[in-house]
Amino acid sequence: MELGHLPIMPKEIVEYVCSTLSSAPGLIVDGTAGGGGHTSLLSQAAPNSRILAIERDPSAYGKLKEKFAGTNVTVFNSSYTKIPGIIDENNFPQAGGAIFDLGLSSIQLDTPERGFSHRHKGPLDMRFDQNSGKPASALLREMTEKQIADAIYRYGEEGRSRAIARAIKQSRRLLYTDDLAEAVRSVVKGNPVKPLARVFQAVRILVNGELDHLETLLSEMHKWTGPECNIAILTFHSLEDRMIKLHFRDSEYFRQFDPPWLLPGSAEKRANRRSRSARLRLGVRL
Repeated sequence: MELGHLPIMPKEIVEYVCSTLSSAPGLIVDGTAGGGGHTSLLSQAAPNSRILAIERDPSAYGKLKEKFAGTNVTVFNSSYTKIPGIIDENNFPQAGGAIFDLGLSSIQLDTPERGFSHRHKGPLDMRFDQNSGKPASALLREMTEKQIADAIYRYGEEGRSRAIARAIKQSRRLLYTDDLAEAVRSVVKGNPVKPLARVFQAVRILVNGELDHLETLLSEMHKWTGPECNIAILTFHSLEDRMIKLHFRDSEYFRQFDPPWLLPGSAEKRANRRSRSARLRLGVRL
């Protein structure tokens, strides 16, 4: 475990990402370094290669800088959408391997003051970078009921989006995670856990512009990857998974690996709850 976070499918990812670098060292990109789990494993597996670790969250970035000081890992506090500029400005070579974990880290989920989880009371924030953008509380207050319903339906794939959006707009207070959770519970009959997870996911995606960031990443990935670069992307919901699937299938710059995707084994799902909804998409630069 790295910084309180278990990396998902570590063996499969390291083997795949590093497979083209076995004969000669190169550049490996971890575009979502998070707690440093995959980064650390890649550093150990490819000690003669340079690992470029990108982390959008300033608090996680500080811990990564300290952890990987003096190693073959170079850490940047930035979004993965900035990778082309980072590589160009620092004269890094084209990447021979890359990993992106699109899920929320256990560290963020278990930090109440970040506001990511309905399981912990905290400010309704949800920003990856709390130094920019608007917190979820402010954004939801500004949005119309229809805008909220559309976001919940699109990003959370929740069928009760209209009723939930109405309850959110009617909420007297929307400052804490409990306030949003109570609005959801007020219109959901039976066990509210899945609707809560879908709504919190939808709001988080909206606050951080996650699908827009992913679209930018995919459209520019050919600029910084070298021929035969293996790219592994962990997805956690159908929208992002479909975007990646279609890109690897239809892009003039990439092809799907065979097999095009992998799932965690039953033992890992039992040991790491976060892995249960994960799918590993595999692509290769032409």
